[in-house]
Amino acid sequence: MNRVAVLGSGPGAHATAADLTLMGNLVNMYDLPQFADGLKKTREAGQIELTGAKAGVARINLVTDNIEEALKDVSVIFVVARSNADHLFAESCAPYLQDGQLVVLGAGNCGALTFANVLKEKKINKEVVIAESTSLPYGCRLCEPTRIGGPVHARVYFTAPLAVGVFPAIRTDDIISRIKEFYSETVAMNNVIEAGLQNPNPIVHCAPTLLNIGRIERVDDFKLFHEGFSESVIKVVLAISSEREEVCKAFGWKMLNLTPQKTTNFMDWAFSGTEPRQGTEELWMLKQPMEDVSKARYITEDIPYGMVTYSSLGNMVGVKTRTIDSMIQLASVINRTDYMTEGRTVERLGLTGLNVKQINDFLFHGS
Repeated sequence: MNRVAVLGSGPGAHATAADLTLMGNLVNMYDLPQFADGLKKTREAGQIELTGAKAGVARINLVTDNIEEALKDVSVIFVVARSNADHLFAESCAPYLQDGQLVVLGAGNCGALTFANVLKEKKINKEVVIAESTSLPYGCRLCEPTRIGGPVHARVYFTAPLAVGVFPAIRTDDIISRIKEFYSETVAMNNVIEAGLQNPNPIVHCAPTLLNIGRIERVDDFKLFHEGFSESVIKVVLAISSEREEVCKAFGWKMLNLTPQKTTNFMDWAFSGTEPRQGTEELWMLKQPMEDVSKARYITEDIPYGMVTYSSLGNMVGVKTRTIDSMIQLASVINRTDYMTEGRTVERLGLTGLNVKQINDFLFHGS
């Protein structure tokens, strides 16, 4: 039995905490004070119910707003939250990390280096390894309880294997073995940036949201993957994917799924068996008030922590990212925010002034 912590309070964090508990682990849940309301019902009930691809009622070991308490004597810390919280979680965790602990960021978007940079700035000299996965192992949403007064309910629509990068990458073999204790189908990426660049969300979220925003703002709900992917939008999505692929190639990194040449096989390529048109309407629907769609994470997370990173890395090695840059510009105008300046750039990743070889050496050795 492992003792682990899950940091976050969204659908992914609840699915992770419940599934890990049902596997036989002792799980502590925590979220930052400004988001702690997301765990209020979980703390009151002490349980999470999973339905769908994962099913069962999990009694959570501890739900707390005390980070020291959450991290004490756990072997693995799963950070399952939006990328804009990576820096905040790193600062919160830093004083209480213990030797031998592993931090795993879900859908990290290169956040492992953000976490590592905070520890370096704070001079935390603990024997801690940081990893990140390309995406979460669950496609899930929080739903109404299955019965009146029942526990928090997370519906899992599909599961997927993890692809994980490790920092420093020299520790990859033993860290992947540790993660396989929880997720047996985990595969290793060469490093944390290669892993971060595999995240499918910026590719399939940004263009259909931005290019359909006029329609989205005028309806009560919008089924993004049912309505948003016309032939023209798919062409833009594939152009974005091709540009990201060229960035990876310039650094000697691989892509798990190469961009198809034709639009006709787009759905098979993008969703690999988790076809969104079959029984997953809730998962793929934009439900927030439509006048606020510009503040949806499909823009406010996937642009600054996805598109901006691709563009910044591309600029570093002379790869043009015109379509990606157009998405950043549109989002910046709509939200009156300079995402190219505020997003996750090579400067914020701590890679300024390094060439390709130096970056790969740093990712491998950690220094």
